[in-house]
This record gives sequence, structure tokens and C-alpha cells, in this order.
Amino acid sequence: MTIYSASSLGAFSGSLFLIGFLFILGLGNLLLLFLTRSPRKKRKVGDMVLGFISGLLLLFGVLSAIVTFNTYQNGDKTVRVQAVEKRESTVKCGDFYCTEYGVETTDGDKFYVFGLEKDTWDKVEVESCYRFTYYPFKPLLADYVQPESQYPNMYEATGYITLIEKTGC
Repeated sequence: MTIYSASSLGAFSGSLFLIGFLFILGLGNLLLLFLTRSPRKKRKVGDMVLGFISGLLLLFGVLSAIVTFNTYQNGDKTVRVQAVEKRESTVKCGDFYCTEYGVETTDGDKFYVFGLEKDTWDKVEVESCYRFTYYPFKPLLADYVQPESQYPNMYEATGYITLIEKTGC
């Protein structure tokens, strides 16, 4: 029984929106910097600050695009797990409070924590088995920064979920 399904584009849509927003904001600031200034009214410090902020936004856009592409390029992963615990936690999001819904699962060797939307979270039952298909997060410098360990990692970072199916245990 399928509980949640999304295409790859749907799963990555939040990141793609963020990347587009950063590029539009960065390029828009650069256009404002070069197209609206008259030669007589030069404000060197203001122009330098606006140029720096534009460059920073474009840099973050490029880095976000690289990380998102790297995550997508590594492909999806499917795990068959048993739901151990459902968590509803309230966290501070700026001036407001947000509720996050998570499901802790295990395949017997590792634990996986999946962040879900409220309606999907309501459908997940503790002690039931599920098949999750997701794109694992792949940080930008993961291959260079993470040292090889003789102990296997007990938790795996989960990313963009594309499919959740209920299966037998």
C-alpha cells in the first residue's frame, strides 16, 4: 500500500526554488547596481556593499546547486525498515513556533529518521514495516572531510523522500 509518492522533481522542488530565488536576487541586485546609477551620484561604499551581497547570494546559489545536483546524481536508495517511534516536536522558527513530524525507523543495523508532512506522518504506524525510497544527503565535501571509521555509523542522513510503501514485516 502506497502512503506517499512524489517524482524526483517534486522531491527536489524546495531546493530548486531556493536556488532560483538566490540567483534571481543576486542577479537582480547586480542589475540594480549597474543599470540605475548615474555617473554623478556614485556612492562607492554602498555600491561595494551591494556588489558584495550580490556576489555572496550568487555564491550560495552555486553551492546549493552543486550540493543538490550531487545528491541527485548519487541516486536514490530504498530501505525496508520498521517504524520504532513517531515524534512530534515543536521548534522555534524565527519569531514563530513550527511543528516537525519525524519517524525513527530501523532495518536492524542502522537507524533512519525521516521528516514527514503531517498527513503522511498520521498514516505511519509504530511497529509496522515500510519501504522508504529517498535520496540520501550528500554534503559538498563529504568525501574529503569525513574520516574513515572502523565503527559503522548507526544513523544515516535521509534526504528527499520519493516513495513510502507499507510492507509486511
